[in-house]
Amino acid sequence: MSAGAFTNSKYQADNGDIRGIRVQPETLAANIGAVNAAPAGSIDTSGRARVGGGNRQYGVKARSVTVRFTATPPTGYKADQLYRIPIMTPTVYNDIEIDDTGTYLGVACVVVGKNPERVR
Repeated sequence: MSAGAFTNSKYQADNGDIRGIRVQPETLAANIGAVNAAPAGSIDTSGRARVGGGNRQYGVKARSVTVRFTATPPTGYKADQLYRIPIMTPTVYNDIEIDDTGTYLGVACVVVGKNPERVR
C-alpha cells in the first residue's frame, strides 16, 4: 500500500556505507522515536539496498520495523494488518523498542517487531 510513487533515497548500512534505496515517500516521514530521514552524506558504495525480497537473495536487505495501526488507519490500509517500514539509519533503528509508539502516514501506530539488516 502506498500513498505515492516510489522515490530514490539513501540508506546507511550497519557497517556505515551509504547505499541507494527506493522507498515510498511515506517511509521517510514515519516517526517512531525520530523521523525516519535519509542519512546525511553521499552514496559511497555501489549496489542498492532493497526493501523486500527473500533472505536468499544477494545484497543488502534493509533493516525494518513492523507496525500496526492503533487508530483508524489511512484510506486503503487495514486495521488488522501489519506493515513493514524500512529504517534508514542504524541510530534510529537501535533506539526503537518493541511496543514503542509513533506515527505512519500521520496515524498512530505501535511497533510489534524488529527485523535486522541482512547481507548475503
